[in-house]
Amino acid sequence: MPTSNNNTQGEDRKPAARSSPSVPEWRSVAIQRPNSLGVPGLRSTTEVIDKSSYFATAVSKTPQMTTVAGQAKTKDAPLWAPTPRPVPAFYPLERSSRFVEHDLADVVVRVSEANRLLSIHAVYCNETATATLLTHENVEMHLSLWKTSGKQEGIVIEIQRRKGDSIAFHRYSRCILDAAAGELDIHDHVEKNGDDIDAVFSRKVQRLLTLETPKDSRSEAENAVIAIEIAHGLIMKDRIDARQLGLESLCLLTDPKKTGPTTALIASRVVLLGSAQVIDSDNTSAPEEALLCDETPFQEIRQALLSLIQFRRIGDADDFADEEEASEESEYITVLHNLALAVLANALDVIADEELEATLAPAPEEVPIGRARLDTSESISERFLEDSLECSENHEIMKTLISELGKAGMKPHNACLSAKCIGSLCRASQKARKRAKELGAKNVVQTALDVGTRTHLKLERECSKVMSSLTENTTNSD
Repeated sequence: MPTSNNNTQGEDRKPAARSSPSVPEWRSVAIQRPNSLGVPGLRSTTEVIDKSSYFATAVSKTPQMTTVAGQAKTKDAPLWAPTPRPVPAFYPLERSSRFVEHDLADVVVRVSEANRLLSIHAVYCNETATATLLTHENVEMHLSLWKTSGKQEGIVIEIQRRKGDSIAFHRYSRCILDAAAGELDIHDHVEKNGDDIDAVFSRKVQRLLTLETPKDSRSEAENAVIAIEIAHGLIMKDRIDARQLGLESLCLLTDPKKTGPTTALIASRVVLLGSAQVIDSDNTSAPEEALLCDETPFQEIRQALLSLIQFRRIGDADDFADEEEASEESEYITVLHNLALAVLANALDVIADEELEATLAPAPEEVPIGRARLDTSESISERFLEDSLECSENHEIMKTLISELGKAGMKPHNACLSAKCIGSLCRASQKARKRAKELGAKNVVQTALDVGTRTHLKLERECSKVMSSLTENTTNSD
């Protein structure tokens, strides 16, 4: 085999020059940080994320909170005096946010006034420039104020939904954001549409109810009984979500604006008396209005409502024995307690409505001779007070309502519903007015009225009605 030249001439050949090793070249590219969601003035080349300043105070056990209870005594002190912070880097703002080129003081006043007129329970924090909001529909929101820097300085208002109905959240958030930006006069909005956020939609429902072809009163009553029995089945279940759905159904059934006067009146009788029958003086139901149905579910509904209002439970005490240990159950019980108060407030308001009663009451010739009709607001209210005392282990419902009204600083929504119940009872029954005065209701109502004047419009109006009812009664007695 021929030998290779490399082997024969290896000694004479000079070694080839080696190439120098490659050295990596490091290059840097400066990328411009974009604005946060197009909000002007949020770009800063020297901004550093300081987690301690943003989160230390937020998780502190004793933050500088501005609550209703702490500000009730100082009427001239502002409810909220926050110090906004710049938006952190890589913090995506919610779509429910608004950039406002106005002074901080003007924005804060508009936001706090919008919360008051919309009857939103707000707990403000000055250090973090945030507020925890809770509506009477149990929609929980979180409001934050951020400051911008750069070419356009201003305030960014951001609202996040934490819990509750998303549709109701968007209605509230739009009103708050529009009011904060100065695009909505919240005073004119409330005067035009009322203090209810769903007033516009409620009027549409009422128009649909009036346009609907009139139904036979007998069939409408039967449908109402069926709906109440469905709500009873949900309330008696072991699952808390089913109980909440049942109570929400009763809230709708006892509202004449959403279900009609006949259904609301039948449901209100069930809530207050545990019966759907029209009661006469001899404790018998009128034959022309008798409904062939088992009234045991109706009595269980009334018992469940009274138990929730007075003892914050349904049925036996063992059902929620670990209420303090299980925060989730305690939270659901708070919601059920609020819904039970709403159902009772609707029922008492329907019974105390004289125009509704006159519309649905039968003609005098339909009442048999020798029978005094007891289906009046005064008789139903007084009987409800007596029956509730027997069904609630001698716990008086009036005392419970006044006690709930005394917590207006911490729970204004429950206090508003309690004031509505007390006002309906006092307008319908002389005995209820007398008992309310004996329990010192005037002082409690006056304190709650001060809280409502400062932070909660609905509470202010309901307390004004109660106070006028008690004052008129005192004047008449004098």
